[in-house]
Amino acid sequence: MTVSSLDRVLAYVGSTGSTTISFILPGLFYYKISNPNSDIHQRLSRRDDDREEDDSEGEEQDLRVRSNDNSKWPWSPLQSINVTRKLSLCLVVYGVCVMITCLVTNVINTVKH
Repeated sequence: MTVSSLDRVLAYVGSTGSTTISFILPGLFYYKISNPNSDIHQRLSRRDDDREEDDSEGEEQDLRVRSNDNSKWPWSPLQSINVTRKLSLCLVVYGVCVMITCLVTNVINTVKH
């Protein structure tokens, strides 16, 4: 209510909110959901299995043929999940670095004025 300049408030909200929504939370959510030992991952896997059972037999055979064709992929599915989990943590670290950089820039800009 007593803010003299709304642009400073929006700068702080933008530097924290946008980086959290864009970088930090998606990385954390993926890391949590993709953990093979977590309850969330097991529930999601069961739902996928239930959906596949509801498909027609021809579509299931097509999926099996596509899933068995690993000639174009250099990694196994488990290795791929491990790599993407590590990359999701890198995204979180990058988001924290961007947020700190933006906050420091806002503080320096506020002190100058």
